[in-house]
Amino acid sequence: MKQPEPDHLPAEPAGRASHGWSLPRPQATIRGRLIGLLLLAATPVVVIALAGTFSDYNASVHQARDALTVQRDLLNRRVAARLDLADTALNLLGAIPSVDAACRTLAATTLPPGLTLRLAQGDGFACSAGEVLDRVPAATVLRDLVIDRGVATLTRVVEGRRLSADVTLPMPPPGLSAWIVDEDGRAWAVAPDGPAAPQAWRPETGTATDDEGGALLLAEAPITDTVSLLVAQPAAEAQDAALLSALQRLGEILALLALSIGAVMLGSGYAVTRPLVQLRRIVTQWRQRGGTLEAPDRRGMPDEIRDLAESFVAGAEALAARETDLKAARERAEILASEVHHRVKNNLQIVSSLLALQAQRVTDPAARTEFEAARDRIGAIATLHRHMYTHHDPEAIDLGAFIEELGVQLFAAVGDRPGRRIQLDVSAPALRISSDQAVPLALIITEAVSAALKQGFPPSRGGRITIRVEADDRRANLAISDDGVTPRSDDQLRAMLLRGLARQLGGELKRQEAGLTLDFPLRSPLPRPPPSVRPPPAPERGSPR
Repeated sequence: MKQPEPDHLPAEPAGRASHGWSLPRPQATIRGRLIGLLLLAATPVVVIALAGTFSDYNASVHQARDALTVQRDLLNRRVAARLDLADTALNLLGAIPSVDAACRTLAATTLPPGLTLRLAQGDGFACSAGEVLDRVPAATVLRDLVIDRGVATLTRVVEGRRLSADVTLPMPPPGLSAWIVDEDGRAWAVAPDGPAAPQAWRPETGTATDDEGGALLLAEAPITDTVSLLVAQPAAEAQDAALLSALQRLGEILALLALSIGAVMLGSGYAVTRPLVQLRRIVTQWRQRGGTLEAPDRRGMPDEIRDLAESFVAGAEALAARETDLKAARERAEILASEVHHRVKNNLQIVSSLLALQAQRVTDPAARTEFEAARDRIGAIATLHRHMYTHHDPEAIDLGAFIEELGVQLFAAVGDRPGRRIQLDVSAPALRISSDQAVPLALIITEAVSAALKQGFPPSRGGRITIRVEADDRRANLAISDDGVTPRSDDQLRAMLLRGLARQLGGELKRQEAGLTLDFPLRSPLPRPPPSVRPPPAPERGSPR
């Protein structure tokens, strides 16, 4: 037997109806919830990793500053060594009392590369050791230190002699700029074509801005008591390197998280979602075709899903057994109901036959009429019971067929048949009506048709009797009319019966001289459960429990 399809359990998930509040997608799926739990569990790790990435970025920037400091110290030592060597040589020359002896000393001196010594007497050039630089003439202004295009000139004046030493300063490493700054704030580039020193820089932060607005990292160290070395490096290079390292670290974290999410999606699809989809497909097929539920392949299923599948199988088996019992009980109930209707019909026919026999023995016409009326009423109820038990549904009556058979029965009671002298027109649908309403409706039709046949149509008169029934889901309307003779005598018992039957139907009865109309509400028949599930009757008052 095909199982009913509830509205809230569609066959496919795409048509799942929403009842009340529901989780948004994808949180409504198991896979989405697992991913959400993974993201929730990974949140502290991601936060810690981001904090570590930011710390690594700052550490990379500080490392660049430390590297700049190391380069500064190396360059500072090289510059200081050359200046110290030149200063020592000048001091030695100054200790020689005569110019000639000093010149001979210079001529015999082997100087390291990058160092030139000169000796001048008054305003004239005396002698030199090393390469003589034409760009350094006799100084008109005496200074301890002058730097020009990467060459530092130290000058001493001793007893009218001017002693000079030209020192070629070491080149800074690539990407590094260096200046020598004196105590008055004057700065000279160490490289021959080096850039100008930054005008404003902040020693407390070790940063400055170049002529183009770019940020610089600075480091300063003293060379002597009066001069110091200032080195600078573009901050963008260090920051870019630190940012690249941070982005690589962040990319590794995101890649690991993406791989974890992918593993969860694949793993949940294989271990959780696929068994559930398989179980749902089997249950859907069972709901469509009925019968027994085919047990799914439980290999590889988690214990919880395996228990769920076993519960579905057990529930389906119990439901099938219960359905079989209910079907058998219903069949027994239908058989018993048909048997009851059949026996009631037979008993009523026996009573009707007895009344007919008794009416033949009665000589009083009025009494005979009453016996015949009682016979017709009982016969109508017997015919109704036969229609009820011959149909599969005892609550659904083909009203048209019933009225036609009842008409034939009533015509036969007066020795006639429909169509011979009197026409019978019946128009009625197959109406689903409860037995509580079917009995009074049959009696009303019986009273009206019997009165028309007996009072409206004498033996020599023909005509037509029309019965119309119209109904919708809520109400029904019965109209009986004829074209027989009028006026007719009023039967008080018949009138009382019609009013009582109309009240039993809950309708409004309107009588005419040759017919009636009745409008009444339809009461849906209540389904009766099978005897096996029907509650026991309540004990009568005073009876032992």
